[in-house]
Amino acid sequence: MKAQLADGDTGAEEALGLRERKKQQTREAIIRVALELFDRQGFAATTIPEIADAADVSPRTVSSYFPAKEDLVFPDSHATFERLAARFDARTAGETTAEALRAWITAESARWREQEERSALQRRVIAADPGLQAYSKRFIADGETLVAKAIAEDLGGSPDDLEARMASAATLAIFGVINAHEDAPETVKGRAPGAGSHTPHSRADAVELLDRALLFVSAGIRALQIARAEELGT
Repeated sequence: MKAQLADGDTGAEEALGLRERKKQQTREAIIRVALELFDRQGFAATTIPEIADAADVSPRTVSSYFPAKEDLVFPDSHATFERLAARFDARTAGETTAEALRAWITAESARWREQEERSALQRRVIAADPGLQAYSKRFIADGETLVAKAIAEDLGGSPDDLEARMASAATLAIFGVINAHEDAPETVKGRAPGAGSHTPHSRADAVELLDRALLFVSAGIRALQIARAEELGT
């Protein structure tokens, strides 16, 4: 009897796993066709019924996965911030925010490599729509708040302190520079400048630059920690 129950449990788990995989595949298909349509005909001009038709699902299905149209352009932002917040919460004693961020980037890099093509498409769609650019600033503000809170813990202060806010803004600015670096052309060796002689920088190049930049941020946080300790006479 126990064996039969165990077999039944396994079958239920497999069925659940299959349903989850199908849901994930549907979600990814909706994102892909939505971004392609946004890129081709513009975000504002593209309707949910058009996206549903291209993804071979109902408009209700699209809305159940993505309640707001903007969510189709920023499908993973909330989950990404949740993983970052969890990594900050799991910091070891003496580990600065920038060091934790570097470790998080290392953990995320495989996911980013898998989504390189989608990320480039997202950036194009956002760059072409002022409303999406404004919408993206909400995520930047959320990121700055999250990083400022972690840096404030490094310094034994408040997230509203000038040092924490400045260090947080500098950290988030790095990501903007890296995104611009990814989209910038790169001269191909052995070719003269001209048509067909440029290719985008790779995500791997960008991650390496980000890692190096965070070394400077980490050094700055440690310098602030020393200065704060001297002020307190500890």
